[in-house]
Amino acid sequence: MNGDLSLLQLRTFLRIVDRGSLSAAALDLGTTQPTISRRLKEIEAAYRMKLIVRTTRAFHVTDAGRLVYELAKQTTMADEFLRERLARQQALVEGRIRVGGPSGFGSWLLAPFCARFIGRHPGLEIELYLSDSPADLVSEGIDVSIRIGRLRDSSLYARTLATLEEVIVSHPDHVRLPIARPAQLRTLPWIAFTGLAEPGVIRLKRGVRKQSIQIKPHLMISEITGYREALLAAGGAGLIHRYAIDADMQTGRLIRLLPEWQLPKWDIHAVFPSKTQTYRVRQWCDDLVKEFADTPGLTVRR
Repeated sequence: MNGDLSLLQLRTFLRIVDRGSLSAAALDLGTTQPTISRRLKEIEAAYRMKLIVRTTRAFHVTDAGRLVYELAKQTTMADEFLRERLARQQALVEGRIRVGGPSGFGSWLLAPFCARFIGRHPGLEIELYLSDSPADLVSEGIDVSIRIGRLRDSSLYARTLATLEEVIVSHPDHVRLPIARPAQLRTLPWIAFTGLAEPGVIRLKRGVRKQSIQIKPHLMISEITGYREALLAAGGAGLIHRYAIDADMQTGRLIRLLPEWQLPKWDIHAVFPSKTQTYRVRQWCDDLVKEFADTPGLTVRR
């Protein structure tokens, strides 16, 4: 036979010596005793000497066997060290990630996050494509895309990252009297974001109570950044994700209405073209969730 031994044979020999029994070694390695016996014979044939002496009452490792044992241990440890080093190298966050996302959400949250992420991983390149039309992940080569709301394409693999809180706000000029009841919302001028499924309906919940309010917006805007600017310009009241105007509420530029009532939550998903993602994409998603945890109006999935 060929005098070169495989790592499998060396690991088998280590297990035989450690366990002091061929049958125990076979059980540990998930194989049969004849297989273990054959491997031991191959090892002894390769070194042309007896390494283990077995009788019905004794199991003895020869001097040559102890030497082979020590060198086999060093060899297998070196192999494990090499595999570990290669695994760590493979796990480096480097290469390129192509990311898709909606324009407003992407401008406010994804773009600055990506800038911070590549700052932590200088060997990485990110291509960020922002559009309110969902990208075709396969044909456009997108590694991960952020989508908000209900997913329509069941062929995609998705991970839900967080939920978005939506709030009702108005410029102070339009709120001369306190808004205490949902029905009073009809007294306000309204701006609507056409990206909503029902831009003319406000669905509210307070405990077990649910209420729907029909509104008639006098201005409808299809892009979220422009929608926010219209709210700040006293164009009217509107529904908007809290992250986009939390600072404006803190400074009083916008007033939150009916804070004791809840609006429907919006799920934030990371969608992928395949079930398996690279380490750099998984790390990007994990870090994004951590950033979401510190973003007003976002609740991360644990």
